[in-house]
Amino acid sequence: MSGAGVPYLVLCVDDEELLLDLCRLFLERSGVLKVDTATSAVTALEILKEKEYDAIISDYEMPGMNGVEFLKKIRALDGLIPFIMFTGRGREEVVIDALNNGADFYLQKGGEPKSQFAELKSKVEYAIRQKQAENLLKQEREQLLSIFDSLEQMVYVSDPHTYEILYVNKNFQKFLRKEVIGKTCYEEFQNLKEPCSFCTNKEIIERKPLPCIWNYYNSYYDRHFSIVDRIINWPDGREVRLEVATDITEEKRTYEELNAAYEELASSENELKLQFHELMESREKLKESEERYRTVVENSQDIFYRSDAQGNLVMVSPSVLPIYGADSLDELLGKDIASVFYKNPSDREKFLQTLYEKGSVYNYEILLEKKDGTPIWISVNAHFYYDADGKTAGVEGNIRDITKIKMAVNALRESEELYRFLVDHIEDGVFIVQDDLLVYCNNTYAKMIGYEVEEILGTIMYDHISPETRDVLISKCYHASVPSVVLESSEIQLMHKDNVTKIPVLLSLSLGEYKGERACIGTVHHVEEICLRIEDSLRESRAILSSILKESPVPQFVIDTNHVVIHWNDALSAFSGISPDDIIGTNKHWRAFYPQPRPCIADLILDGKTDELEKWYGDKARPSSFIKDAWSSTDFFPNLGENGKWLHYTGALLRNVNGEVWGALETLEDITEQIMNEEGLQAAIKKLNLLSDITRHDILNTLTVLNGAVDIIRDECEEFEDRPILPYLVPVDKALDTIHRQILFTRDYQNLGIKAPLWQSLHELIEEEIVHILSPGVNFHQEETGYLIFADSMFGRVLANLVDNTLRHGGVVTRVNVSTQVKDEALHVFYSDNGKGIVDSLKERIFERGFGSHTGYGLFLIREILSITNISIRETGKPGEGAVFEMIIPSGFFKRDDN
Repeated sequence: MSGAGVPYLVLCVDDEELLLDLCRLFLERSGVLKVDTATSAVTALEILKEKEYDAIISDYEMPGMNGVEFLKKIRALDGLIPFIMFTGRGREEVVIDALNNGADFYLQKGGEPKSQFAELKSKVEYAIRQKQAENLLKQEREQLLSIFDSLEQMVYVSDPHTYEILYVNKNFQKFLRKEVIGKTCYEEFQNLKEPCSFCTNKEIIERKPLPCIWNYYNSYYDRHFSIVDRIINWPDGREVRLEVATDITEEKRTYEELNAAYEELASSENELKLQFHELMESREKLKESEERYRTVVENSQDIFYRSDAQGNLVMVSPSVLPIYGADSLDELLGKDIASVFYKNPSDREKFLQTLYEKGSVYNYEILLEKKDGTPIWISVNAHFYYDADGKTAGVEGNIRDITKIKMAVNALRESEELYRFLVDHIEDGVFIVQDDLLVYCNNTYAKMIGYEVEEILGTIMYDHISPETRDVLISKCYHASVPSVVLESSEIQLMHKDNVTKIPVLLSLSLGEYKGERACIGTVHHVEEICLRIEDSLRESRAILSSILKESPVPQFVIDTNHVVIHWNDALSAFSGISPDDIIGTNKHWRAFYPQPRPCIADLILDGKTDELEKWYGDKARPSSFIKDAWSSTDFFPNLGENGKWLHYTGALLRNVNGEVWGALETLEDITEQIMNEEGLQAAIKKLNLLSDITRHDILNTLTVLNGAVDIIRDECEEFEDRPILPYLVPVDKALDTIHRQILFTRDYQNLGIKAPLWQSLHELIEEEIVHILSPGVNFHQEETGYLIFADSMFGRVLANLVDNTLRHGGVVTRVNVSTQVKDEALHVFYSDNGKGIVDSLKERIFERGFGSHTGYGLFLIREILSITNISIRETGKPGEGAVFEMIIPSGFFKRDDN
């Protein structure tokens, strides 16, 4: 993989070698990317075993393994590497499958090569930088939690507003012996039903970033703790409570026993003054008390010490030896505390001054140094003690080593500062909005629109968005649920401080919580105007996203995981008679299709209840062969329209980039008329589309390579003043453009064959396609032609081709007739002429493709057009008496024309 100053390594996979070469030439020109290529997904997987890459570009349609299958293999090996699908296939189900399986971007081939590859380069670099930023933040979070888990103290993190426990370290988890993440702190730690009266949340919020240091006895666990609380920024951006608690139960109890012993000694001393004669009787008790006192001191884990009035150490517990690094107490006793033990001797005077002012100190932090000079942090609880005359005799107290805690706190502070530095210095703008007000933004965002952070905070966020996109964005935010992704890399324009300049950006926006309240969290990435023009071509390949937009002609709706409608487009509104305002935000989408409440296919798929599909849809429901977890069905809905409608509907799960389901989409298609000729329609589509699809795909790919090569030649030539080659490129450009337009024309012509059949007047078509074409010398007669025929939209072409066949091959023709007859529930339409007719041996061959003296497509096309709606044709005339073409229209595909 690439390092600092080294180009990013990209693997490009496509079975078109010419496209691979062109792709490498364009992407490597800037020096930012280094491209390796592979002509199949299988070869690419072998390369990936030996070499690591920063990103992968892949075609969809490849032999052996297609692009989505290749993507699934990649995600099983590496869930993070950026993956861009770059293909000529733009079907909706391919886009859904690619995005649902973790593709970062989907770009469609075709169009002007320079802009196309510039867009591809931009998306590759953006995806790589985005993944690197995510990895860095993840690494910082792991380091932070690793520090917590290494501490011997108990550490937990909670939300200071909701009291939700966000994290506990390993030591605390071991102490609790139960899972508490996501639960409430006062319930789990104090066994209370409401927040603790002594909670420090308010104090640490007011004092942030300063800590709150205090001692507390937890009656629920019967333990004493020394606690350090403070506010820190959590990786998700919110401010949280960090608590580091040290169990001082044993030390506390030891200290209490020590005080008790001391009070006992003082009591004994007073008693000796008053009743000296009882001294001997209390001697044994005093001895026992001294022994207990000594035992407590010598076995305390904390360090008990006493200094005299001159500041010399006169007493200390043995637990000081391993901490200070001394071999015996003799090395320490009698030494001046300030000069021998303090790292900075002047701190001793500050400590004494505090002690004089307060009388005692608790958790007072002092920096000492060990025997070998190593610094050590201690926490002191101390007070003055007095002699028999009531004069100050010195200082006594207990000491605890807090070096590890200080190191952890310092590390945490550095991590906080690093996290804030990253947010403030990333290239993208980051902001948070609550109640329409901007409550946080980084420097990048403020500078992007000409402000300082301080002057923009508290302003209305939507005032900084161009009016052209402002209303749509506000509507999306107000109708979105929490949490949810509102927008992802969507184009908008921000308004500059001058209120004139518009800054084009890519906006990603999601809803969540900030400080316990609903908030919009967004990032903006600044792009140039040329990038916005490139993004126009990207919209076409994002069919899955545009399919749920308001202007989509396909009736469809989207529900979230709670079965609440979040999208109801205008096409479905017109189709069902239910407006979006009446249905969005409810779970009553069944109203459009059923008279009583019941689940739709999207509801069952969303809940994973595919086993109940048979209950509601019988054997009509089928899993989609293109989209994972999608199901389709066809059924008749008697309540739709005047006479009911046939619908084909598909339900599919919607997933984010992590594969998590966030809703379901249901798409509807009115097939009332098409239902009668579904098999014929599919067969016709297959026949008419197969050859043109393959040919057009290959030619367009080749044209892309040629256009790209011409652009590179032109760029190279323009670097020289003498450019004799450029004029020769003009006819090349014109020729390539002509070929491209001709290929696009074949696509438009192909689409004619897949238009839905419709009811057509036989009489009107005869007038348009026969009467107006025949020459005045040919007599025409028709009878009983008042019928409507349900046929392909090119049915008129059938009649025109029959006339053309008469004029070309009939010889001398003076009469043409059209008549009808109903036989066996079918309508027979007869077209006849008085020409030379067709010999018996050729009656079937005339309908074969290529047969005949001209192009050989006229009668072949007639039979193909008619077969779309199950209409058959045959020639039944007698040779020498003229041709008779008999078209047989089955029942249900014709009816009387009352007009």
